[in-house]
Amino acid sequence: MRTFRLGDHVRIKAGAFASFAGKIEGINQAKRLLKVVVEIFGRATPIKLKFRRSIKSPSRADSCRPDW
Repeated sequence: MRTFRLGDHVRIKAGAFASFAGKIEGINQAKRLLKVVVEIFGRATPIKLKFRRSIKSPSRADSCRPDW
């Protein structure tokens, strides 16, 4: 079972935003959803995703940018 905390950095594993990384700004334990803010075209964009679609990543200054 994954444990997430506010402020953790995660990488998105699946879906339209796969390989993006961001910071957790909200957690809904009952629905097992995260609110993750990622940078898209230079703007902070909140995304809701299920726990299983993300993985914790090390905290880095560039961890909120996609790998392309």
